[in-house]
Amino acid sequence: MDKLLHHTYEDEIHSLQEEIRMLEQQAKDSHFYSGEFLKTMDMQREKFSVQNSESWKCSSTDLEAQLEQAESQIALLTQLTGIGFNKCTMTTVGDGNQTKQYRLSGYSRSLQFELEFELIEIQTKENVTATVTELNIILESSECCDLSQFISRAEEKKNLLLFFRTLSVFTKWYEHRQVTFRHFKEKYPEVVRLPEGSSAEYMVLECSKLPGVELTIFWKILVNEEGVVTPVLDLLTKIPAKALDFDTSKIVDSAPCTFRNLLRLFGIEGAIACLINLM
Repeated sequence: MDKLLHHTYEDEIHSLQEEIRMLEQQAKDSHFYSGEFLKTMDMQREKFSVQNSESWKCSSTDLEAQLEQAESQIALLTQLTGIGFNKCTMTTVGDGNQTKQYRLSGYSRSLQFELEFELIEIQTKENVTATVTELNIILESSECCDLSQFISRAEEKKNLLLFFRTLSVFTKWYEHRQVTFRHFKEKYPEVVRLPEGSSAEYMVLECSKLPGVELTIFWKILVNEEGVVTPVLDLLTKIPAKALDFDTSKIVDSAPCTFRNLLRLFGIEGAIACLINLM
């Protein structure tokens, strides 16, 4: 009886030992596979992180290159035309997202302007066509009456391209007139007078040796209905009545015609310099 019980206990012990050995082996295998799995996951995660970082670096580099190219093109366009923009906002009108409202603020050399316009885009099989339906132009200078009249016509025609092309040429002449007036005022302060500043359309030449004698140079910048810009210069004389009695050769009467001939021969700056030397 005792031997039978002892044998039974030995069998149970062996069985338990075998079960413990199997569990230990499973635990080792589980630990191995878990470790390998985690190691593999770490490797994949590191690989993905490196690839994503490289992809981001390439994408960021491409975007920076495109941005630099766009900025370079804008700078060149501003240098050529004198037109630049400070702010631009856009809102979409309607459910079809075809009508967009734009508001721009910018400058053309020394003149500031604002634009408000609506643009309708129509998608076809071949391309996209855009049409301006509303246009409002605000110019922050009240001194350019000729340009103001043109702006009204441009708003009626809703022609943005015409406006920008004409504005670029107009402001080029406008700035040239200011620079020229300031130059002669600084060089000949005793002769040249700018009653309304260099931004006005005229300058006065005074003769210190002949009191009361004045020559007024008018420099207008005309804009026609087609947006063509033309500088027009003319001369107005102011001579005392007593001095006119001595003008037997009618030099005063022929002065405007003589000034126009000087313009053709010497250009604007050269013609003005000739008059100043005469004064």
